[in-house]
Amino acid sequence: AGSVLASRRWFGSGAWFDVVSPADGATVVATVSADDDVSVATKFCGAVQAQRGWRTMPWEDRAALMGTFAERLHDCAGDISRIITSETGKPLTQSRAEVNAAARRVRAMVDLSERARARMESNSVRASSGSVTEKVVHEPVGVVAHVSAWNYPAFLAVNVLVPALLAGNAVLHKPSEHSPGVGERLRTLLLQSDVPPDVFQVCQGGRDVGRALVRLQGLGAVAFTGSREAGTEVAAVAARSHTRAILELGGVDGAYVRRDVADLERAAASVASGAYYNAGQGCCAIERVYVHRDVYESFVEALVSEAAKLRAGDPADETTTLGPLVSREALRRVEAHVNDAVRSGASVLFRGKAPAEGYFHPAMVVGGDALRGSQRARLMTRAESFAPVAAVIPVHDDEEAIEAMNDTSYGLTASVYTSDGAAAESILGRLDVGTGYWNACNVPSANLPWTGRRGSGGGSGGCTLGEEGYTSFTRPKA
Repeated sequence: AGSVLASRRWFGSGAWFDVVSPADGATVVATVSADDDVSVATKFCGAVQAQRGWRTMPWEDRAALMGTFAERLHDCAGDISRIITSETGKPLTQSRAEVNAAARRVRAMVDLSERARARMESNSVRASSGSVTEKVVHEPVGVVAHVSAWNYPAFLAVNVLVPALLAGNAVLHKPSEHSPGVGERLRTLLLQSDVPPDVFQVCQGGRDVGRALVRLQGLGAVAFTGSREAGTEVAAVAARSHTRAILELGGVDGAYVRRDVADLERAAASVASGAYYNAGQGCCAIERVYVHRDVYESFVEALVSEAAKLRAGDPADETTTLGPLVSREALRRVEAHVNDAVRSGASVLFRGKAPAEGYFHPAMVVGGDALRGSQRARLMTRAESFAPVAAVIPVHDDEEAIEAMNDTSYGLTASVYTSDGAAAESILGRLDVGTGYWNACNVPSANLPWTGRRGSGGGSGGCTLGEEGYTSFTRPKA
């Protein structure tokens, strides 16, 4: 643990801020100099200049540099995973898995971008008659501002920077103030991969720096990952300057376990992974589980068995599977949600063990009819907990499950566990979400667009991942 918690210093141009380990709430693991309005503007000017040359580089050459970047990212997985663990408290095994998967995702996005380009080029000529040819070309948007989140700092960064750079854009990347280290390491790796200076730059700091970045005049696009409230502010600021806003916001994602599920234990294991991985701190983490009454008791027993296997403790320990929440504020939020549910009549069906120090919250299963079809316990079933707590709610049939799963202001993902594929397709088709899963959850694919509905983002600004993730950072010209 000592090497993981070694303090680091990165230099910027503003006031210093500390990053404190959420594992103990006291150890300073990084000291970072924040940017200010002046330095953000200076970096933007540099990005504008650098992008003019970068966009003229042949796509194949940019793709080759991204391939080199993927190799370097894979080679540095150990170092970067330790940074993630020290700053966010994510168990080291999960941090390592994130970085290795991010390297694979870079390669996948290069391939997806190539396919997107081929598709656009094959459809470029729309009409041709005599001396007149009507065609469409796709150009980079310019400079992309990326305000990112802390829960998956490597994944979320590459989801934007890779397609944006491949399309010929420059990127100003602001990591979360909870996890500044990964952004700096990515910048170093890109420079070592021969990506020109100023094409990718990092702006450090809190919300004031994010606001300065989003307010820049002349941005081609703003990509934001974070809370619905902050995303709403970003969208409003971007709209005033007619800047494209690509929003990836939160969710209170639901799963439905039908009576005909083939393997109840396997379904419980899948839901447990979706609810408790990364301490439930994922935008598509499962927070609500609707279970047919006929199998409710058996499913709860299986889910409790899975939750009991989790080991909370030092995130640098290879045997730890449940780390802390990112902050004291996050801990207080989920405690309020659980207390509200209990006051409304819900039962705590399982409460695991967790260290008293730091920002740990035990894995929990909360359930009962008090959570069903009621205006009570709204914090547990309507607000984003972002914690290792699963609310398990009995339902009578598909119709009740569909109504309950749609009864939210969010719409990121939903899952259906059933042996009937046609029923799964039908149910998912009636759920107002960006992604639907059959017998799975919490597994975004690089091949498919990642987008939400309603308070989870989406909209007309674009998305990340899939071929659409590349085209979102381009604009058509007739």
